[in-house]
Amino acid sequence: MSSRTDGSYVVTQEIAASVLSIVERENISLKSALGQVTNGFDYKIRGSIHAYVFETMKRLNAIDFFLEKSLKNKNLHEIDSFTRNLLRIAVYEMKFKGVHPALATDSAVRIAKKRGRNIKLVNAVLRKAETVSLEFSNFEKIKMLSLKYFHPEWFVKYCIDLLGKKDAFKLMEANIRLQPIYIRVNELRSSINSVVRYLESNNVEIEETFLPEVFEVISYQKHPAVLDWHRWGKYVIQDLASCYVSHVLDPQPDERIVDLAAATGIKTSHIAMLMQNSGKIFAIDNSRKRLMRMKNKLKTLGVSNVELILGDGCSISLNADKALVDAPCSSTGSYWMHPNVKWTFDKKKFKKTLKIQQKMLRNALSLTNEVVYSTCSIMFEENELNLIKVLCKVLKLKSPFSYGIRKFRGYHFKFWNRVIRSYPHLHNTSGFFIAKLAML
Repeated sequence: MSSRTDGSYVVTQEIAASVLSIVERENISLKSALGQVTNGFDYKIRGSIHAYVFETMKRLNAIDFFLEKSLKNKNLHEIDSFTRNLLRIAVYEMKFKGVHPALATDSAVRIAKKRGRNIKLVNAVLRKAETVSLEFSNFEKIKMLSLKYFHPEWFVKYCIDLLGKKDAFKLMEANIRLQPIYIRVNELRSSINSVVRYLESNNVEIEETFLPEVFEVISYQKHPAVLDWHRWGKYVIQDLASCYVSHVLDPQPDERIVDLAAATGIKTSHIAMLMQNSGKIFAIDNSRKRLMRMKNKLKTLGVSNVELILGDGCSISLNADKALVDAPCSSTGSYWMHPNVKWTFDKKKFKKTLKIQQKMLRNALSLTNEVVYSTCSIMFEENELNLIKVLCKVLKLKSPFSYGIRKFRGYHFKFWNRVIRSYPHLHNTSGFFIAKLAML
């Protein structure tokens, strides 16, 4: 239990269960659900709720295994959403957070009583869950690995095929433990030296990266995202590999740049900064709501050379010097940051996404002389295989991370050493793919 800024109290487990219920009901991101529920809370309370929600979601399959073994003649998904997620929070506490099982159970029962839920069910299930263990010897190998590393079985198989067992296990471990924070200085609003001094004065310890405007956060008292200068747009929180995409594009001040999948605008704003607010950026997105949010973000960041266009990046026609296709993707490279996505992977949606990526790439290549293609995905189909199918010229890039995949499930990509890949377990970043392309 923690105090609020208004002097009242909030039970972290209760709010966390509410957030998880919203994610289930509305099929939105954890970040969006947290924003709905925790605005107005003290930053320490928000941080605690954030930790409970993310750490529970990261281990969802194992937590649900414990619960399913503890239910008598009842399916976990027959229980109402709030109670189900309250049980998940309690199992996370007793199995993974080190809270004594009796304390985790007592807290959940109190919350259930407060919310008018079935306290007998909550008590019985959690008492039983105390005695359940993961007996890996009784499982098939892939199921055992899935529960051990907290990833879906399909993803375990995929990573082993893609990377080999050793790196696959390390990648999945990184998805559970990884919490890097990178700060990109917005030089449209401030200078690198000024932001560094500000962060240091606020007890944020940072280290330089290979990009001059990007710093890794080593420690902090208050998360950099809650500090005033972040709210005022003097710096943004952005992954290092994501930042590198704009440098690969290498936009010049007098150029016309088209960003075919622009929202949320984080890369668009970086491109504008590198162009010193000169030239022109055409930012395309097919959602009016996303564009409106992006408009507000760009205003905060001091961006003035962007024209927002409601349209389809797969078919829009305009003249430009360079194009960025930061394509919608499976987000398999950012499971550490979006753990709910790994439990909702949809094969049909994935196949549709591949078609959109290929259409967007072909359109970009018809509009410009040079295209940068990026995804936050580790999947061969969304990256190397798309380049094979689109039939384009792959330009040589030097990689500060790793290079591409040469062979995968019968496919050969001969330009593997011209493209860039980053991985959570190797580079302390999201898994990104970056390629620079031109028409054949």
